[in-house]
Amino acid sequence: MKEYFEIGIVTGVHGLKGDMKVFPYSNDPENLSKQKYFIIDGKHMEVSLARVQGKFLIVHFKGIETCESALEMKNSILCMNRENATPLPKDHYFMVDLIGCRVFENDILLGVLDDIIETGANDVYSIVSEDNIEILIPALKSVIQNIDIDASRIDVLLPKGLIDDEYI
Repeated sequence: MKEYFEIGIVTGVHGLKGDMKVFPYSNDPENLSKQKYFIIDGKHMEVSLARVQGKFLIVHFKGIETCESALEMKNSILCMNRENATPLPKDHYFMVDLIGCRVFENDILLGVLDDIIETGANDVYSIVSEDNIEILIPALKSVIQNIDIDASRIDVLLPKGLIDDEYI
């Protein structure tokens, strides 16, 4: 497991005093506004102020006091330590931990989880087979039978007709 998460990208500056405008990858940017430290370019940066404004997170770091110094951070990836993340409820996982897991049905390898598509109703897992064929699997309790992050393995039970038998 990664010790840190990529949580957003610095898209520009906000104002003249070194505030940065961050586009968050999280669907809960309010939680990010409570963080005391972030990592940018491998450096731990102390947050002196963070707030949500629209769909952006506005962050001011100690030591970044001018628009010019903040602008140098544009396009940098904002990260946070795993230990600072809000704990997840039972049977919930961070996307970064799921991506890259091998996906099996009845001990037959279907492929590797390549992407997670958030649809609103339920997530959809994009699995890429060894033959480079994409399989889309709904992330439902009836389909996802077991997730073992330590073994990097997901076991599924596909609904009949979801994929052709020739791909298995």
